[in-house]
Amino acid sequence: MRALNPDQLRTFVDVVDLGSFTAAARRLNLSQPAVSLQIRELEARCGVQLLERLGKKPFPTPAGRQLLIHAQRILNENEDALASMRRIRDATGQQVRVGMTMTTLTYLARDVVRRFKRDNPKIELAITLSSSHLMADDVRNQNLDLAIVTLPVDENQLIVTPFHEDSVTAIVPEDYFAQVPRAVTPVLLSKAPFVVQGLTDVQTRLAQDWFRAGKQAPHSFLEVRTLEACSAAVSAGLGVSILPGVMAAQPMRGVTYLPLDPPVVRQVAVIEHKNRVANPEVDRVRSALLQCIAVTGQPASTTPAVTKLAGHRRSQA
Repeated sequence: MRALNPDQLRTFVDVVDLGSFTAAARRLNLSQPAVSLQIRELEARCGVQLLERLGKKPFPTPAGRQLLIHAQRILNENEDALASMRRIRDATGQQVRVGMTMTTLTYLARDVVRRFKRDNPKIELAITLSSSHLMADDVRNQNLDLAIVTLPVDENQLIVTPFHEDSVTAIVPEDYFAQVPRAVTPVLLSKAPFVVQGLTDVQTRLAQDWFRAGKQAPHSFLEVRTLEACSAAVSAGLGVSILPGVMAAQPMRGVTYLPLDPPVVRQVAVIEHKNRVANPEVDRVRSALLQCIAVTGQPASTTPAVTKLAGHRRSQA
C-alpha cells in the first residue's frame, strides 16, 4: 500500500467535520468534483469504504472512524513540523545546537543563556543537557555545534578552549564526622559508599585519581543520574561524594561541604569540531558562553569554605 496523501486526509477530515462535500469544497477552495475524486482515491488507496450516505449527509463507516483518528494525528504532526520550520525560517534560518551539563546550566550558564536569548531573538538556541563524554561524541558527530564540558574529555577531532576552573569539594552527611576536619583526605571518604553521576563520568574519574593519590579506593559505588541527585543521596545519608565547588554556593540541607586534601581542580571548557564551518551565529554563541565566568562572578580556582547547613541555618567554620 502506498503512503497516505495528507491532502486527501485533510479532505476526508473536512467532509466528516462539515458533513458535506460542498461545504468541504468551499473550505478547501476546491470544486465539489475534486473533493469527491480525492475521497475515491483515498478509499482506493486504503482498500475499504470510508464514507456512506444517510440521506444526503456523508457519515464515516467503521473503517472511516478508525482512519479519522489516525488522520487527525497525522495532520497535527504535519502542522507541528511546518510550524517548526516557520520558526527556524523567521529566525533567519539559524539554530545553534549547544550542549551542557545540568550543573553548568544551573550554576554557570543560566544568566548567560537568558541574556543571550533576550539580546538575540533571531537565533534559536537548542540546548541539550547531557554528560561531558556524551557531548564530546555529539560534537565529533556534528550533532552539536558547541558544548560546555568538564575536562578531561577525549580531544580527538575537537578544539578545546578552557575558560573556567574551580576546586572540587567533598560533600558528606552533616553527621558524618564527630569532629569536622579542616579538609577531607581519601582515607576519610573511603569508609562509606561513594555516590557518582555515572561510572564513566568525569566526576568518577576525578574521584578515582584522587583516591589513588592517597593509595585508597572507594568503599563501593552508588550510581545516580545527575550531580544534583548525588547531593540528594548524600543528604539522605546514602553515601559521600565530591562535587564542583560552584554547587556549594547553593548548599543543600543536611550536608557538609569540605575542601579536599590533596586539592582537586575541575576545568571547564567550550568544545567544537576542528572542521566546523565558520558561522557568525555559532561564533556569537561561543563568545557568549566564554563569558559565563564573568556573569557568575566566580573567580578561577575558587576553594569553597567549609559549609554546613542543618535545618534552615547555614554556618561556616
